[in-house]
Amino acid sequence: MEYSTAMTCQMFWLNETRKTAELLLAGNTKSEIKELAFQENLFQVRTKERTRRIFGATIRRLENLPDELIDAIAKGDIETGKLLVLISIMKTDVLFFEFMREAYRLAIILGEKRVTDRVVNTFFNAKKTQSDIIAGWSEESIGRLKQCYPKMLFEAGILSSVTGERNIKIPHIDYRVRKLIGDNQLTSYLNAITGEE
Repeated sequence: MEYSTAMTCQMFWLNETRKTAELLLAGNTKSEIKELAFQENLFQVRTKERTRRIFGATIRRLENLPDELIDAIAKGDIETGKLLVLISIMKTDVLFFEFMREAYRLAIILGEKRVTDRVVNTFFNAKKTQSDIIAGWSEESIGRLKQCYPKMLFEAGILSSVTGERNIKIPHIDYRVRKLIGDNQLTSYLNAITGEE
């Protein structure tokens, strides 16, 4: 995967991802779900462009997860759904995964207890020196990502707010969910969220 700013026009979309997961589990094809999304306004949005964007993101996220985790998103509790949607976002956006591993997780390890503007800025400044792709992005695009990442973490339930203090909230993870994640070789994604090794 290459670095991308696509996340600037995406949201967490927990409910929409759960609906899509339910339809996949019911045996619907990707094409059938897309048709339902447009014909029945599955995601309850005002424009077809928004429907297209939500469908594209949710289906891509789910395609990057094994069936067992899709099932857990559709049928599990809200907290499990949030955790697994966050993992699916990390799996589909390499820069966001690197942010989680190199900035968020590091803040936990260092005992900082919050994701400050300094943490976010330091991460993006380092990435600009490491990648010609990121160095070529406009300050506006990078600024939108700097706003987007904390918002995703807030919606996932692992940051206390989008602005201000942004205290880290390490989630309690049920042992069955932890095992499911481990059995599917996704522990590195979980560790980015919990700060574990």
